[in-house]
Amino acid sequence: MTTKFIFCALVNPYRKHANGGSEDIRRRIAALTSIVDSVTVYAIDYPGELVNPESLPANVHLHLYERGFDPRPWRWRYPLACIRRHNHRMVMDIRQAIMENTDKIVIFIEGMQLFGLWADIKDVVPEGAKTILRVHNIESAYHHSVALESRGLLKLAHQISSLQYRPLQNRLLSDFAYLYAISEKEAEGLVSQFWLSVDNVRLVLPIPTDKPCGDKTKWEGVPFILSYFGDLTLPNNYNGLHWFCEKVLPELIGDVELQVAGKGSEQFSVYDRVRVCGFVDDIDAFVCKSQIVVAPIFSGAGVKIKVLDAIGYGKPLITTPKGAEGFPLWLSKQMDIASSADEFVSLLTSMTLCYEDFAKKAAGLQREVSVKMGAMYFQRQLLDDIK
Repeated sequence: MTTKFIFCALVNPYRKHANGGSEDIRRRIAALTSIVDSVTVYAIDYPGELVNPESLPANVHLHLYERGFDPRPWRWRYPLACIRRHNHRMVMDIRQAIMENTDKIVIFIEGMQLFGLWADIKDVVPEGAKTILRVHNIESAYHHSVALESRGLLKLAHQISSLQYRPLQNRLLSDFAYLYAISEKEAEGLVSQFWLSVDNVRLVLPIPTDKPCGDKTKWEGVPFILSYFGDLTLPNNYNGLHWFCEKVLPELIGDVELQVAGKGSEQFSVYDRVRVCGFVDDIDAFVCKSQIVVAPIFSGAGVKIKVLDAIGYGKPLITTPKGAEGFPLWLSKQMDIASSADEFVSLLTSMTLCYEDFAKKAAGLQREVSVKMGAMYFQRQLLDDIK
């Protein structure tokens, strides 16, 4: 009997405007392709992101659906993130795929934002199926954290979402055979807060990128380029970067320029020494043209994928204690971390003066992360769980 893998994604893993979440999901699908017979991906996203890639592995079957509101009034008690990820056709297609399948089935749900979808399909899931929920964040805690960084209606929306997620988490988390937590903090929270068995909770770290790039020799260019990339429509991203542009960048001595890429980056054009790049088709090329990656993060939950990606490029990186949160201790101890504007300025000054040393250290950390957190660890965990 073969194993059919039904993968439900909260965004198109191959979306044009890639972000940390879609990259994380895409790498997990890529890791699956070599260890399972078939991966059928059902993904829901905005209309502009419903673009099929030019090529997919032979055993990956991708189905894309447009995001819409769940019209059923009794579902409005779900958080907005859940009811805005509804497509009736998607629900019916997944139900049919489950009911018609005679093979061994593994159903992988990406994130609590798909609680609404899970509620629509769980009644047809056969008793022998393996069900896995990937916990990117404990959503009630995540929305509470974002609310602290927000104002006005946005703050109220996140506060309401935090309250709405709590009963859903209490009721639905125990449905799954396994919960794959993104960090030790989430894994411990799932066990302690929701009375879940430690046998059902797994620490499954994100799969890192492995794209070493850029010149590791002493920097001789003008200006010295810092880079930032990410979704700058999110408060926990744009608040941190505004702080950096106001408190850190003006204090740096010498010819230093910050280049910013990502959705919503246009708001940073008001600052001196900042060059806004907007959405870039090739984020690899963008990062490789810089000397240092900065990640001033002061809120959020889970693991910060942008930090992991920066390490994967083999570039010197400076982040905050919050940016390093969630990673294994052996990794966070090797990161360059600053808590205040003065610490950022001091560390960035040292990096510019001794760039070759910091670049050599970054290249070594990139290799270590690739070895210790590569795809084979996710594959090994999954194989153990679905046997």
